Amino acid sequence: MATVTLSAAGVGAAQSGTITTAGGSGGGIIMVTNHSDGAITFNVATAGTDVQTGLSLGPKSYMLVTGLDNGAQTLTSLKTTHGTSAQSGEIIYNTLVT
Repeated sequence: MATVTLSAAGVGAAQSGTITTAGGSGGGIIMVTNHSDGAITFNVATAGTDVQTGLSLGPKSYMLVTGLDNGAQTLTSLKTTHGTSAQSGEIIYNTLVT
C-alpha cells in the first residue's frame, strides 16, 4: 500500500510507497481510497507517465482504477476542491489489487 498525505492547502504530497501492477497489458487494477473529508481529483501515472487523468472521488469513498499496464502506479496532481487546516494530514490510500 502507498499513501498520499494532504496539506492544509488541499494539495497531496508526493506518494509514499510503491504499488506495482503485474496484471498484464491493460490488466492492472488499483484501489484508491479517499479517507479525507473532501472530494479529490487526481491522475494515475504508470512508470512516471500520466495514463489516466482528471479522476475524481468523493469524501470517505473508494474506487477501482482499471486498465493499467504493468509498472509502478503513482497518484499524481492530487488535490481537493479547497484546502482547510482540518484536512492537513488526511490520507489517500493507493492499494494494489492485481
